[in-house]
Amino acid sequence: MDRSAAGRIQQDGDDAVEARILDAAAHVIAEEGFGRMKLGGVCARSGYAKAVIYQHFGDKDGLGQRLVEHAVEEFTDAYSEAVAARTGSATATPMDMLRALLDIIFELIETMPTLNHAFLALWGDASAESSAMRAALTEADRRFRFAIAQTVASGVADGSITGVRDADGYASAMLAQLRGISMQALIDPDGIDLRAVRAELERGVDRLSASFRGTLQAEGD
Repeated sequence: MDRSAAGRIQQDGDDAVEARILDAAAHVIAEEGFGRMKLGGVCARSGYAKAVIYQHFGDKDGLGQRLVEHAVEEFTDAYSEAVAARTGSATATPMDMLRALLDIIFELIETMPTLNHAFLALWGDASAESSAMRAALTEADRRFRFAIAQTVASGVADGSITGVRDADGYASAMLAQLRGISMQALIDPDGIDLRAVRAELERGVDRLSASFRGTLQAEGD
């Protein structure tokens, strides 16, 4: 390690060093995929030697796994902000939370920040049986599905959501749709009408609302 890198590490602190390396790794993975990523490329982009990466992440797989965790953390923060933007100071209802989920997912699809691009690339890599990322992505998706299922189950319990027979099944279907749309938009951005897709998903979420169904019944009387 040269003196300039050593001095930067001392000045930055561990959190800043980790953030810089994760950002560099996200860019490399977004450009090349995880399988083709070389630690040398991460070093070149971050300005740190391999020894620093090994010290903080263990190895390439450890770096990829930490990037998955980081992406989940960032998404959780962004989702909380999306919920707050919809509700202000009011307590969020299950329907608010589902609609906020569409808000943040489509914002990420439309802006496609590097971290989100890298997460999708890692998710695609996890489809291979030998992928070192499969366990980390499996855990992340299970937590995501659980959160959606808990939201829906809460709405069913308080009567604000109707028409869902299995909250876990709904959560799996919702995640599959959102992930599939994200991948389509990444691979073929000119071939998908995001406005139309979002409108269809929003109508689907609206149909879960007990008040929506009450309106339909009133109109039919």
